Amino acid sequence: MKSKCPICNAPAKKHTGPANRRIPNRYFPFCSERCKLIDLGAWLDAQYTIPQSQDADDADSDNN
Repeated sequence: MKSKCPICNAPAKKHTGPANRRIPNRYFPFCSERCKLIDLGAWLDAQYTIPQSQDADDADSDNN
């Protein structure tokens, strides 16, 4: 399975090195430290959101 970096779409390998000496990619699922930090910055700047269902909003108003 080939993975692509969610930030730049470059190939993101789960392991690096020759087949006999596999080293885990510490930035996976990103291709590099740069892309990992860009993603972290987006979370910290609230550029990503987790959708909340309408039912959850109604339940909160019922509790008040």
